[in-house]
Amino acid sequence: MSCGRVCDCGWVLDEDSPMWPRYCGLRRSILKSPDNTSPPGARSKQSFELNGGFGTHVDAPAHFVVGGRTIDELRPDELVGVPFAIVDVTAACSRNPDYEVTRSDIEQDEISCGPIQPGSLVAVRTGWSDKYREACR
Repeated sequence: MSCGRVCDCGWVLDEDSPMWPRYCGLRRSILKSPDNTSPPGARSKQSFELNGGFGTHVDAPAHFVVGGRTIDELRPDELVGVPFAIVDVTAACSRNPDYEVTRSDIEQDEISCGPIQPGSLVAVRTGWSDKYREACR
């Protein structure tokens, strides 16, 4: 395996994180805490309800393709140590917040950055991370 750079693309998830309208983002319930439990079992215990499309995540092929593989069917070696490509559609998303990536976007990216190699993990840069804490935008 070649050396590379590891980049944390995650965001902190909490009850104030923006989410799609009408969907629960994150709901946390405190079940136990050290101040309301007794030794030797004093501890913190929480329960979470989380929308699957919330925060930084990977969409498996089944998210978009009928009969596609689900996330548990993807092998770690398909996600780590593989070629990585970023298709940048920030400009289009700034003009249209409902923009959908097109084949043309990918073709233009390949003209600018070179071909996307087979087996690549492909990410899409939308620019929405700049608005992460601005749910109304």
